[in-house]
Amino acid sequence: MKSVMNEMISIVVPIYNVDQFLFKCVESILNQTYKNIEIILVNDGSTDHSGEICDKLKERDQRIRVLHKKNGGLSSARNAGISIANGMYLGFVDSDDYIDQEMFYSLHEAIVRTGRDIACCGRIVDIFGKYSNIEFTLEKERVFTKEEAIGEVLYLETIDVSACDKLYQRRLFDTIKYPEGKISEDAAIIFEVLEKSNGVVHVGKPFYHYVFRNNSITKSKYSIKKHDIITNLKYTQEFIIDKYPQLIKNCKIYCTICTSALILDIEKDQKAKKIYKSHYKECWKLFNEGIWDSIASSKINKKMKVRLLVIKTHTIFIFFGIKRIYALLRCLKERL
Repeated sequence: MKSVMNEMISIVVPIYNVDQFLFKCVESILNQTYKNIEIILVNDGSTDHSGEICDKLKERDQRIRVLHKKNGGLSSARNAGISIANGMYLGFVDSDDYIDQEMFYSLHEAIVRTGRDIACCGRIVDIFGKYSNIEFTLEKERVFTKEEAIGEVLYLETIDVSACDKLYQRRLFDTIKYPEGKISEDAAIIFEVLEKSNGVVHVGKPFYHYVFRNNSITKSKYSIKKHDIITNLKYTQEFIIDKYPQLIKNCKIYCTICTSALILDIEKDQKAKKIYKSHYKECWKLFNEGIWDSIASSKINKKMKVRLLVIKTHTIFIFFGIKRIYALLRCLKERL
């Protein structure tokens, strides 16, 4: 393994107004046991102290490169970082998250040993600093063909759409770019990247720490921006029908699960329900196409099935009531 340790990994970190999180994020990358890395900090027009912090961090370690640019969004920042990357491999870390020190060593070692183009790991979700969930893990390493990997992503089970829990061969991004000016950018290209690859190795363990914040766009109230998610789902349907028709059922389940979150967002805001009436109808169409396959699938957990049935039977107000009671009980438990 000593010889392949000379293979550089470029780690792209898009940055926008995250000065309170940035040191922890970059420190976790600098502390990687895999040392042959370059860290590309892309300051995407931050208006806080993030840009200054980037420059200070650059002075501390010669492996850090800083790119200051006008604000263009996450996709624009990632594309800019990719364009100047020198590494044979690419990794992505969001600037308010952090990673375990073994992450890139483990992912790189798995790629070299198995010959796959992509390696991924599980993640630990830090929810408002109060509690955490472990997601997308396996009991042991597993190698997937690209078709199997696409199927796993469609089930939202062991492989996530996220760019940040993975290590990629750099060449996969020679012709694929993140869609600028859009949200849900990871979901927009994940299937193209997997299709271009020769498969995925999942190392099983969770190494990526995803910090769940209140002001995340995808976790906020429904707005016009979230229509990008619906557009992505329709594109995914077309892609699967064209390339992998045997996975159509998986794709319907994927669309049902994704639109369930959007339906809940709209239902919580009656004003949005009126303004985005056409979006609401689109969501329901996609939701209904896979609802019964989702309920019948052994791949979908009971909690998700209950959520889908609640939406389907239009008893969402009960669902919200149960969630409020659950949150209250958790709060009371923490105080005791």
